[in-house]
Amino acid sequence: MSFSVSEVVHWTGGRLVNATELGSASERIRVDRPSPLPGAKNSDLAFFFSRYYERELPTARPGILITGEAFVKPLQAAGLPFWKTSAVIACADPYLAMAILSEKFAAELSSVAHLPGTAGPEPQIHPTAVVSKTAELGPGVQVGARCVIEDDVRVGAGSILYAGCYVGPKCSIGEHSVLFAGVSLYEWTEIGNRVRVHAGVVIGADGFGYAPRREGDRVVAHQKIYHLGRVVIEDEVEIGANTCVDRGTFGETRIGRNAKIDNLIQIGHNAQVGEGAVLCGGTCLAGNSNVGKFAYVGGLTGIANQVQIGDGASVGAMTLVTKDVPARGTAVGNPQREYKEHFKAHALLSRLLAERKEKREK
Repeated sequence: MSFSVSEVVHWTGGRLVNATELGSASERIRVDRPSPLPGAKNSDLAFFFSRYYERELPTARPGILITGEAFVKPLQAAGLPFWKTSAVIACADPYLAMAILSEKFAAELSSVAHLPGTAGPEPQIHPTAVVSKTAELGPGVQVGARCVIEDDVRVGAGSILYAGCYVGPKCSIGEHSVLFAGVSLYEWTEIGNRVRVHAGVVIGADGFGYAPRREGDRVVAHQKIYHLGRVVIEDEVEIGANTCVDRGTFGETRIGRNAKIDNLIQIGHNAQVGEGAVLCGGTCLAGNSNVGKFAYVGGLTGIANQVQIGDGASVGAMTLVTKDVPARGTAVGNPQREYKEHFKAHALLSRLLAERKEKREK
């Protein structure tokens, strides 16, 4: 597996900015793996789109260097050796270019990519797997060691279940989806097409709900609320390792199409995550909360019960969201404030502390 300069230019929509210096040598350059900048060699593809990494440029000799348009003139003026030996391709969005190229390199690494391909005629079931006679497995389904698939489960063509997965009764998994090792789906869970669920994820467990039993004004016990709903995961979703998605109390907990959910996230009962929303690691959504379409939620954020985060909103890391965030709005900090208000409050506090310190020193 190796790629030419012309292929990379085509896939990224970029342009070769040092074609004059390279001449016909550009036609002989081929790269077979992505690499960090330090020590990159002529068979490597590297990326440079942040000044933070400029100290690494002098030692880099990649076959292809992907960069942003804003860096072209500074790189040319720097006179570094690679300008005459490496194919420098400028892209309008080099970060997106990196994502596109990562897929190209991953295509032949099935344990990384699991890109949809041509499903074989028959399912492949490991001898130690337990599959109900009423389960329906589509063409090319792969069931790993010690998996358990219960009654009335449907698994679509080309989907893969790694070792130790549990799929409860009446679950549905779409086509070309991947469940990595140790994923558990409780009953009635619905997984769409081309979904990636990483190791240790639990989907469909009971929500956290208990009604207090009282004697007078004193709580003496907790009556469990059994959750009788389900979880629906739409197409193109990715769920990171050890994340938990609780089932609805009576209705649905739903993750919308193309949502991206990081590791170690808790999504409570009846929560709704909109299309294309991004949830970063350690975030917790309480029951009945709602994250809108293409909203971004930073890591270690807490979202309170029944809070609504609007479409396209941005929530900063470690924010405690206790009130609604409007569409395309922002929320930062604890107590929750709009982005500009948050930093204005910090600036005023810093000024006040500086003035008090100055008075004490006098």
